[in-house]
Amino acid sequence: MYKIFYIVLLAFPLANYAQTNDNLPIASPLTRGYSNNFFTTIGKEAEKKVSNLGAFLVWQHDSLLCENYFHGFDGSSIFNIKSASKSILSAIAGAAQARGYLPDLNTHVLDVLPEYRVNRHTKKIWFAEDNVVDDSLINSLTLRDLLTMQTGLDWDDFGSICQAFVSSYDPVRFTLDVPFSDNYEQGKDFNYCSGGTHVFAVALAKLVKADLWQFADSTIFKPTGMKLQRWNTDAMGRYIGGCDMYFTAQDMMRFGILYLNKGKINDKQVLPEKWVDESTNEQAELKYWDVLPNADGYGYFWWRRKSNGRQVYVASGVCGQLICVIPDLDMVVVTACSCGENNGRKEIRKLHLIMDKITSAANRIKK
Repeated sequence: MYKIFYIVLLAFPLANYAQTNDNLPIASPLTRGYSNNFFTTIGKEAEKKVSNLGAFLVWQHDSLLCENYFHGFDGSSIFNIKSASKSILSAIAGAAQARGYLPDLNTHVLDVLPEYRVNRHTKKIWFAEDNVVDDSLINSLTLRDLLTMQTGLDWDDFGSICQAFVSSYDPVRFTLDVPFSDNYEQGKDFNYCSGGTHVFAVALAKLVKADLWQFADSTIFKPTGMKLQRWNTDAMGRYIGGCDMYFTAQDMMRFGILYLNKGKINDKQVLPEKWVDESTNEQAELKYWDVLPNADGYGYFWWRRKSNGRQVYVASGVCGQLICVIPDLDMVVVTACSCGENNGRKEIRKLHLIMDKITSAANRIKK
């Protein structure tokens, strides 16, 4: 069964919440126009439809309207947010840009990682003509191509290539050795590619000339009150780009609030507003994604969709890890789930459809 916390935190002034380990402030749904049992009902429905659901949180204006935990989880539980980590990696890139570390996004990836440059066209090797084409394309791959999932690589994130990538000794080399696709044009066509995200993370770590976790901690996590509990690495000891970050549900919410506030917390500009806007605007065309109802584009490691006419920016991870920012409603919805053999991507769509009931109710209240 689930636990529901409605606590008015009078002892913790709102102006200080993001810089401490205090819980986020909570307000009654009645103060925002919802019925007193609205989120209780939503919680029961979510628990019924998503058996691995661990947490369901909704923020509006300046407070949590609900903080629901299920199946033995509570506010101290740590969740692997899976690919929702990609959106946090995007924020780390924004912090790097603000400090002058991130070059123009049209910079070629191999100019940042020249150790991975190969030149096979002068050698008499098999499939030489194909290699000439691939060498040309990999040399033209940009940071922007990685950020927008427009690498042009012949990559299927849900196929065997991803398992080979995860198992490889050097996932960056593995990714850059993947041939290019006839179906996806580099810089123009979206094709979800976790390998490219990892290449971006390794390039970013080189650009900031620091441990990427420590850089993120000093520039984003501490200013927002977040605490990264764990971040897995590849076989070479480099933090995984866009996966396997571990947070509490409240820390996921803090990240959503940062983007809701255009990169500002407590009058401090943690991230450049321009970067927040760019990263959540449509940078790659995406009109359909099977687990994302009403998809309308992809940003810099941020998904976009419409919910009852409202624009939503989404950090999304397998099994149902979601951070959904809805600026028009001044709202953030967070879900966190356990991961196991019997759950995967289908939970994401179910949770979006449940969230649509919240935005529908919010629309009626706003009108």
